[in-house]
Amino acid sequence: MNQDVSCPFCRIISGDDPNVREVARNHEVVIFFPKEPATLGHCLIVPTRHVETFTDLATDELQQVMSGAQEVAKRLNKVFHPDGINIVQSNGAAASQTVAHVHVHVLPRWENDAIKDFWPEETDYSDQEKDATLAKLRATITLSGGSQFNAEDRRQNLSFIQNIINRMAGASSNSKTWLLPIATAAYGYAIANKSIMVTALGMIATFILALLDAGYLTNERRYRQLYNQVISNPNVAVPFSLSCYREGKTRCARFKEYMRALKSWSIVLFYGALLLTGIAIMLLLKFGYI
Repeated sequence: MNQDVSCPFCRIISGDDPNVREVARNHEVVIFFPKEPATLGHCLIVPTRHVETFTDLATDELQQVMSGAQEVAKRLNKVFHPDGINIVQSNGAAASQTVAHVHVHVLPRWENDAIKDFWPEETDYSDQEKDATLAKLRATITLSGGSQFNAEDRRQNLSFIQNIINRMAGASSNSKTWLLPIATAAYGYAIANKSIMVTALGMIATFILALLDAGYLTNERRYRQLYNQVISNPNVAVPFSLSCYREGKTRCARFKEYMRALKSWSIVLFYGALLLTGIAIMLLLKFGYI
């Protein structure tokens, strides 16, 4: 994480400011009270990476900062019922930015509050008032989205996903293991007793297990994608979620995934060979060559 040791907001992010009144945090943003809040409930939302201006924010950082600002605004409305809310973001000294670290102000406003033209020169809220307001906000704000788990939690999440991948691979292998004695017994009995019906039963069993195996392979691929997503971009993944379905994916898209798995070499070569064997046996039996 890129931070500046001379930046007061970076010190807050690092936990080096014991006097800060912190409301909430996740991996991408921290929310806290300024030392001199313009109104009670005034919050700052800052990215955890040291970024000086709003235009330098990465897309995911921008999303998290503004989502945090919206969440604060919602909770201020719910808890304090202000007459209005200011959301202010300044860049550069000419725009009144005093700390060179991107921050968004969210302020509850009342008709007769201390803010006149823009910011009051000073306020006289007591520590007790600040702490009481902090407690109310801290109890109601929970940041959603982003990666809210540490490295050890992330490794555990990956372990859960890997276990599912292993189970899918094991179930696929078992399908093939179960089918071999079934197909061998069916085709052997059909040849010995000249039964086309038994040959057909062996082929039906082969087809059913091929469909089942394709389902296992489809899920294995989905969980491999989820595994890669958690590794490459944890900010997008939902912490500890084991859902392998992407939001917005239609049934048609899922069916296409299944059909791609059904046409994969691991399915076609194994089950296709057994189906062709069954067809050959049926033809030989029908024309009297067996």
